[in-house]
Amino acid sequence: MSRRSVALAAIPLTLALGAATAGHADAAVVGHHQGALKAFSAKVRTHADGDAPVIGSCSLIVPATARVVQPEYQVPVRVTGGCALHPGPNAAWIIGSEENPSDFILFDDQKSTTWDMYDDTPLGTHTWAGDGAYDENFDNAYSQNSPQTTTKVGSWAGLNTSRSGSRVTLSTHVVRYSTADEVNIPWAGETGVIQYKTVGGSTWTGLKDVVADKSGNYSWSYTSSAARDYRVVYKEATYIWGATSPTSRR
Repeated sequence: MSRRSVALAAIPLTLALGAATAGHADAAVVGHHQGALKAFSAKVRTHADGDAPVIGSCSLIVPATARVVQPEYQVPVRVTGGCALHPGPNAAWIIGSEENPSDFILFDDQKSTTWDMYDDTPLGTHTWAGDGAYDENFDNAYSQNSPQTTTKVGSWAGLNTSRSGSRVTLSTHVVRYSTADEVNIPWAGETGVIQYKTVGGSTWTGLKDVVADKSGNYSWSYTSSAARDYRVVYKEATYIWGATSPTSRR
């Protein structure tokens, strides 16, 4: 068990301000997880022999990227390698220091579990460090891998298009998840580009740079008699994933 989200498709403009659906993880939940890690450490101290032979590997399979888009989400994780061929394992991976980890994943005599991601999960790129891996009876140990996960909050982009004769109007909207407010909020000042491609074509071409206003909106009109497919692509930021809108034809 541990603490974190999955990728969601870009949502239409009219749905972009949808709120999160669950409440913030309370202290009792977090305390339970911290207690589970302490219990694992005590179990190791009680049962594991300091000279336990290393008989193989134990690799954590965890997503390389994750999106925080709601207060709590359970991400399925598993182990592979020698430890998955025998009963058990008892294994843990942590982010941060062993004395005060900021996140962890624990396998308590099991080969699959969940990484419990909350909206206070550390953002950025972090390495999962092995904190001990043993077989069912703690008679043998396993070496552990050190995978990385990049975690950012999610964003969504919408695009509305309209045509009046040869004049095409393109209106965009972009929001991002706010961990402080636990809802989606306008991504004010975010930059991106409106792109187009010919009907039946495969190459997107930049048409107009955009900067979202304080409400996350941007609108622009131009003249084009040809039917085209349009989309808007907003850039990725340090702690926020970028977003691409659905395609609209005008």
